[in-house]
Amino acid sequence: MSFSGPLPVLPITPTAGQDIGLRVFQRVTAQILSVAGTTAILSIDGHPVVAQLTSADQAATMLSQRSAQFIVTQLTDQGITLKLVKNEQAQLSQPGNVFNGPELATRLLQQNNIPATANTLMMARSILKQHLPVTSALLNELLGALSEYGPWGEGEAELAAALKAAGLPVTAESLKLASRQAVQTGNSLSQLIAMLSQSNRQELPAEIMKQINQNLQILNTVVLKGDGDTSQLAEQLKASVELLGRSLENILLEQSQNPNSILPEKSLTSLVRLQQMLEQLGKKENAQAVKEFLTDIHQSQFMNVKPDPIPGSGVWSEIGFMIQSAQQKADEKFSSARLRVAHEARADSNGINPAYTRLVIQVDLKPGETVEVDLSLVGKQIRSSVIAPDPEWCDQAQNELASFEAALQSLGFTLKDMQIGIGEPQPVNGITMAAGSTNLTAVNIEV
Repeated sequence: MSFSGPLPVLPITPTAGQDIGLRVFQRVTAQILSVAGTTAILSIDGHPVVAQLTSADQAATMLSQRSAQFIVTQLTDQGITLKLVKNEQAQLSQPGNVFNGPELATRLLQQNNIPATANTLMMARSILKQHLPVTSALLNELLGALSEYGPWGEGEAELAAALKAAGLPVTAESLKLASRQAVQTGNSLSQLIAMLSQSNRQELPAEIMKQINQNLQILNTVVLKGDGDTSQLAEQLKASVELLGRSLENILLEQSQNPNSILPEKSLTSLVRLQQMLEQLGKKENAQAVKEFLTDIHQSQFMNVKPDPIPGSGVWSEIGFMIQSAQQKADEKFSSARLRVAHEARADSNGINPAYTRLVIQVDLKPGETVEVDLSLVGKQIRSSVIAPDPEWCDQAQNELASFEAALQSLGFTLKDMQIGIGEPQPVNGITMAAGSTNLTAVNIEV
């Protein structure tokens, strides 16, 4: 299968391997946008590519899939050659497929003159699961972080390797933050608003009441009103990103570099001040609730940190928020939601290219019932899919299809494909933990 350039819908230069950060023998996941005859249009990290398939069987296979895995076999100035990866895991697990020989982790440790202890073996296996090279430098880095973390085992070793594979910093502090039970931002925000609203009815010092009211106003501005118009939703979403997307570290760094600057009023520093005031007053339970929210946001922000883009890994940014309909407002209830946006996995690309990207929106209508809308943008063409657990929501999405297509056309986009199905959306995870516990076997090859 050879990939020879971009879609013809936009006059851009051909896609080369270095443009999307690919390397030979790398395994990548591509989203299948469309298949026509023996030509497939795919998206790799937001980059559109045209694939010339080698057979009709490949086309039939890819028609039934939304994404597929490939191995890069060749890179040239004219194009990229990929090999379609079939379900190798199923073949490895079939009875009778028994491999004899020394374990690969043990062999690699020997080659690097590293003693094969229980800890080094455990760490080497976790590194291999993430398709990372087993080197002395990487082992020392991860083992050093784990030693500062405290008692650790297989789970912590795999978490450290997963953080490294995701391009995230691996320290004792980052391991503690990543191992913390994740909480949806919308749920955490809803709980904090409820707590502050209840505290607002208590007899507290005027200064603390002022701080509570100020934070309530800030938090309520980031709640999206589901029955509002498009411009209002856009402004509310922007406010959510500005408040929840900027870390305390970033604010304090700017303050240290420019001591004369004033701390922004609508920022997480306002909640930090409230937490300190509640602690001084002896309201430890309320102060702890504020601290828990700040830690939830800190964890979400950490998962969005990508200091070293990993080519082909699929770099995403995520923002959590709340949506409130008119009926929910009367009952003081909210729906938790998440927006994920794909980035180009390139060190020189810090922004989002609106012409070639992917948006995934998940809304929790009720506990255990989530609707997902997936939009893939390639030039001015959009492929969309809606997944919902209840047929009633699928019917409603089908009824809204005409107005959805008309709205896209008014913005200059063409709805190329729309799929609506019943199912459970995949949960959003900041890092990918490798599945399975099969140990790889080393193979001796004589040339």
